[in-house]
Amino acid sequence: MGRTGNYNDQTEYEESEGTKKRSPVALIILIICALGSIGLIIYKNVRDSKVYIHEVISSQEVLSQNKYVRYGDGYIKYDTDGAEAIKDGVAIWNISFDMKKPIVDVCGDYAAFADKGMQSLCITDGQGGNFSINVPDKIVDISVAAQGVTAVWTDSLSKDHIYVYDINGVILLEIETSIASDGFPLSIDLSEDGRKLVTSYMKIDDELTSWVTFYNFGNVGQNYPGRVVGSISYKGTIIPEVKFINNERVCAFGENGCILYRMKETPVELATQEASRLSAICSDADSVVMAESETDGTTKLTIFDTDGKSKKTIVTGMTYSGMCVDGDELIVYNNSSLIIYYLNGTEKYRTPLDGGIRSVYPSGKDKYTVVGGSEIRLLQLVKDKADDEED
Repeated sequence: MGRTGNYNDQTEYEESEGTKKRSPVALIILIICALGSIGLIIYKNVRDSKVYIHEVISSQEVLSQNKYVRYGDGYIKYDTDGAEAIKDGVAIWNISFDMKKPIVDVCGDYAAFADKGMQSLCITDGQGGNFSINVPDKIVDISVAAQGVTAVWTDSLSKDHIYVYDINGVILLEIETSIASDGFPLSIDLSEDGRKLVTSYMKIDDELTSWVTFYNFGNVGQNYPGRVVGSISYKGTIIPEVKFINNERVCAFGENGCILYRMKETPVELATQEASRLSAICSDADSVVMAESETDGTTKLTIFDTDGKSKKTIVTGMTYSGMCVDGDELIVYNNSSLIIYYLNGTEKYRTPLDGGIRSVYPSGKDKYTVVGGSEIRLLQLVKDKADDEED
């Protein structure tokens, strides 16, 4: 029988004289790797076998006018008069503004607030700084980067504009589009470093077509007309949201799944994940999760990485209203119950919660902020003492 592989005559001869001795260093490395793998398996098994209960370590009243958004390991509550950031039940900054219909976007320590349908924008640096900007047209949507650079999508009848501002209100870039030639804008998002932008537009001519367009504001982009470094069309489908899930990965969420792109400088389509009965999608910097409603009443949760490679499928019988992925955990909830899964499919924790559940945010190791109907609770998972006694 012949060998396969990259062998030469010298290699064949030397091996025929007897098995080579491995060097002590190589053996030590192999032993360390083996022990590390065993340790990781033991850690995961011990972690996954823990029985938890939860404790409420802080709570705050929910006012009817307040809205909430995740902010790091805490959250921001905001209304027409201003916003306050809270972590572990303690306010870390607050700002004031006067807006009729405030909308918000968050990236890192920065948060941008805009008065939808009006012309007011303010950006905070996460330390209480409040930078107010007046924009030329009515605001439709906003996206902020990790340095405070903010893209503002505005509407002025037959034309739309995307203005990109620095935190001091200086216009870095202006993009003009026409409904007649470019279609109806649906979504915008900035990269974390504020150097790239992705947009989704929908146009109806002979048939419906969606366009995902990529802009680069750095050195590479200056070599392209209008700084457009890529534009991809998709016929017969609507793409209502586009999002940078990390600084070099973009996800376009469609009606029947999602499309992943790599964009270090210019876009490359990586993978398409299809879903026949898509009901929701969520993502973080490392993972994307699609929920599909099955005909038997269950929900299939498909987890894949940012290259589009499938990791795991979880089937849950829970009728859910929301979900979020963070690190190695997937949180699924409805108005009265909460389930936390590890991304390997193991269930970490399940509990009913009274008072209604509007949203749930991861808030540090084994901590979760639950926004309810009348209060916000910070839950801490702890090892069940009864389980220790049984052990």
